[in-house]
Amino acid sequence: MLFNSITFLVFLSLVTTLFWCLKPKSRILLLFTSSIVFYGFWRWDFVLLMLFSTCIDYFISLKIHNEEKNKPRFILLLVSLVLNLSLLVVFKYLLFISYNINSFSQLLDLGFKVNTIHLILPLGISFYTFQTISYTIDVYRKHLIPEKNFFKYGTFVTFFPQLVAGPILRAGEVMSELSHTRKFNLDFIISGGKRILTGLFLKVVLADNIAPIVDAGFLNQVSEYTAIDVLVLAYLFGFQIYFDFAGYSHIAIGCAKIMGIHFPENFNFPYLAYSFKNFWKRWHISLSSWIRDYLYLPILGVKIKNRESLSKGGLAVVVNKDSRSPTLALFLTWAIMGLWHGANWTFAFWGIYHAFFIFIERFIPKKFNQFKFINKFTGWLIVLPIT
Repeated sequence: MLFNSITFLVFLSLVTTLFWCLKPKSRILLLFTSSIVFYGFWRWDFVLLMLFSTCIDYFISLKIHNEEKNKPRFILLLVSLVLNLSLLVVFKYLLFISYNINSFSQLLDLGFKVNTIHLILPLGISFYTFQTISYTIDVYRKHLIPEKNFFKYGTFVTFFPQLVAGPILRAGEVMSELSHTRKFNLDFIISGGKRILTGLFLKVVLADNIAPIVDAGFLNQVSEYTAIDVLVLAYLFGFQIYFDFAGYSHIAIGCAKIMGIHFPENFNFPYLAYSFKNFWKRWHISLSSWIRDYLYLPILGVKIKNRESLSKGGLAVVVNKDSRSPTLALFLTWAIMGLWHGANWTFAFWGIYHAFFIFIERFIPKKFNQFKFINKFTGWLIVLPIT
């Protein structure tokens, strides 16, 4: 069920109407059931996989919370991580791994070959896996008390507006929103509807009309183009991706808002960024902040002591006497972040490419920030073509 389809608009209208007609206690069950139905429009058999991942972290988080000893708590966390990441690896990266093993074997003439299995990539698996992982880690860090109501927790994982393309939700951000007893307010419908229309405009009017131009351009030989043609095509592709992705985020935020539920912003005019760090505080904010808190800082050896220390986006340098190499952490994090976007070495190189410019930026002396307007404008002129 696509966001830009009549079917989805009818589905959303029905769910919203029922949501405001039901008593608060029944709304969670409605949202959970609706999310399952929404996912089932794609593939009913993969609903079980999503529910399996949901159940794993629901029960393990409760066990972690009730366990007082550190070692059993850590073992439970490892079980959760291994199970969740194994599902992600099997469905998203197994073919990529098999292909690379076979290529390596052929290169060295080792004489063996791994059978490749083509599996369907479950819709939204990268998003809901990250959400369940962050939930369990937050419980392990004692930043969060696990939710005992399974349907409320299940709604947090499977909530249909963000299931396809984010934003990546944190339990600490939205669980209270799901619990909040709210009365119908026409402003919810108006403000949410505006966000949905904005998203549809970005997706249908802009992204979908730029896409054929970009697709046709990439089919031709580079030798047929001038430097200006290549530059224009590159910018069009960049704006197509932005309008498409930001459009989906606007629709997701708007769908939640019409039910009085607040989602964190996911884009903040990233192509106005004046530094590479600033770009990643504006582009896919929920991902960059997730990567910082659950991957970058653990690799760096930095412990997040409380929820107030959690990121709002970007990969800021955090160094103390116990920190490991920030350079290694930066490049490793970005390589993994690149592979999260897709199972191909080009995505890993894309991540390392961004890490390189962030790394260089860290060595720019702070004294150059004295003339803020000049430096921001100059920074924008540099950052825009590179990103």
